[in-house]
Amino acid sequence: MALAHIHLSTKQYFNFMCRTEFERRIYHDSYREFQRKSKVFNHDERLHTFSSMVKANPEAVSLHQKLNYAVVGSVESLEHEMPVLRATDGKAIRFDWAEFHICESDLKNKAAHIVSLTYTSSKLVLHEMVGNFLILSYKSAEDLNETFMVELNEDIAVNYEKSTVLVY
Repeated sequence: MALAHIHLSTKQYFNFMCRTEFERRIYHDSYREFQRKSKVFNHDERLHTFSSMVKANPEAVSLHQKLNYAVVGSVESLEHEMPVLRATDGKAIRFDWAEFHICESDLKNKAAHIVSLTYTSSKLVLHEMVGNFLILSYKSAEDLNETFMVELNEDIAVNYEKSTVLVY
């Protein structure tokens, strides 16, 4: 019997210290796109950081979405497997969506470019909690009987899905 239906979320940061090809693509593609798309919010070329653009023009927050289009191909290459969250058996946790976010960027200093992706898992069935471990399965019918364990840490957010059905 399920204790709850949940989603797990975790965030991956990308900066100049890229280690994998995937990280390099996200970092470089998003910076290149920031250079192009930020021109709309920097007509007189006196603003060079993302935060200063947002402060001067709150509509600059739309750059989150605009830069997302530059990385969507790289995210799709993951084939819905989180690169930063694995079950205790080493298998990647599947995600349904990834949300792109600009933490900061600077047109004059590429090393100051920091972005993140927040991955949110498919719907999961929480079967049991044992210490810091969650015993889970995927909600889909073909995976319901295949359980796996995930160790909780400060980088994982658990999103609880309320149920309107009484549990006896």
